[in-house]
Amino acid sequence: MGEQKMHNFQLVASIPEVIGAVVSDLQGTLLQSSGEIDAESIGAVVGYSTGLLASAGAELGLGHLERFVLAGPTRTCIVTIQHQELLGVYIDSSRPVANFEKKLDAILQR
Repeated sequence: MGEQKMHNFQLVASIPEVIGAVVSDLQGTLLQSSGEIDAESIGAVVGYSTGLLASAGAELGLGHLERFVLAGPTRTCIVTIQHQELLGVYIDSSRPVANFEKKLDAILQR
């Protein structure tokens, strides 16, 4: 089984609000990246964090983890789990996350 690549990654990366984006596998191996970010490190952290949050969600009875958002003072990271791949997208924290998520969902459902 070869490495997968999110087929609509370039569309996601081209959304004007996107500062940077990564796709990694569930183990944190970087598959794709875009923008001025430390993609290798981010891919690894996204993989590790997703595993921890998925376990916590299961313990809380939330079911399958689909997305999580981490917000800091200047940047927000939105992580979406899709087809055994993790998409981490960075946007400016001053931008409305809900509006961005609608755009993201429209692209990912193509």
